[in-house]
Amino acid sequence: MTEGRSRPERLLATLARNWWMIGARGVLAILFGLVLLLRPATPLDRVIALFGLYATLDGVWAMAAALWVTRTALIAWPVLLEGVVSVAIGVLAEGSTLVPREQISAITTWAAVTGVLEIVAGVGLPRRGPRYWLLAIAGGFSLFLAALILALPYAAQPQLVGALGAYGLAFGVALLAAAGALRRAARAG
Repeated sequence: MTEGRSRPERLLATLARNWWMIGARGVLAILFGLVLLLRPATPLDRVIALFGLYATLDGVWAMAAALWVTRTALIAWPVLLEGVVSVAIGVLAEGSTLVPREQISAITTWAAVTGVLEIVAGVGLPRRGPRYWLLAIAGGFSLFLAALILALPYAAQPQLVGALGAYGLAFGVALLAAAGALRRAARAG
């Protein structure tokens, strides 16, 4: 049934069938954002540890989703690679002996790399598909986080915590909106 479809159309069809996997990543990001926004005075070492946990969980889920969606051909390679990068940076943040500023640089690198990969994944979907641009916008939020951290290299901790929290909320909402659009597309056939 899917043999006559192009690669982007197959990816969109499988994403629509598995919309809940994108939704789960959105919920995780929103929880991460809320924890940070509700506790802006969290010490930087705990913020880094929380980020490490978030990045690791999100990366594992992204890799699982990519592999689940592409059981036969690796059509979701940007999501798989994003997952690998997230797990690597998450583990680095959790177990690193780097000083907090160096760990913030690792978060900036993570945001830039995953943002580009999220945009590649979103742009790779058919333009007529259900809200393909929501996935690309999620990548834009990641790139914005990287730019914001770079623009505020000596920002006080509350500003950094606020930036990470706002990112988590915005990224999560974009993923939940994409999941909802994909779910509606799946129901429509």
